[in-house]
Amino acid sequence: MRLSIVTPKGKYYDDVVDYVVIDGDNGQLAILENHAPIVVSITLGFVKRVIKEQEYYYIVEGGIVEYQNNVVNIIAGEINYGETLEQAKANFDKMRENQRQENNRKLIDFTKLERDLAKNIKEINASKL
Repeated sequence: MRLSIVTPKGKYYDDVVDYVVIDGDNGQLAILENHAPIVVSITLGFVKRVIKEQEYYYIVEGGIVEYQNNVVNIIAGEINYGETLEQAKANFDKMRENQRQENNRKLIDFTKLERDLAKNIKEINASKL
């Protein structure tokens, strides 16, 4: 069966797998070939893909899993990968921390721009007098 993972940034993964385990909002669910069609939401959980007894993990936040016709489609708001569940969680946490730092940097930059703009407006108004 095929596993396809898509995020707002584009296609994240698309390949054949043996089976998938989903840790969704209603608990864990294994999806094997020829499983009944299903839709599962993932507020914050994981997806485990298995290929030839090798396990790979994805931490998913804000996702929907849809399965039909031996294709598992995952649409995820945020996702990060690891070869173990712990590694995937650590990578996800690191990604979140990097995003937080970048947002703080942008906020600081924006605040500086606002101050500079206010200063420039005062100078322009003063020159009109």
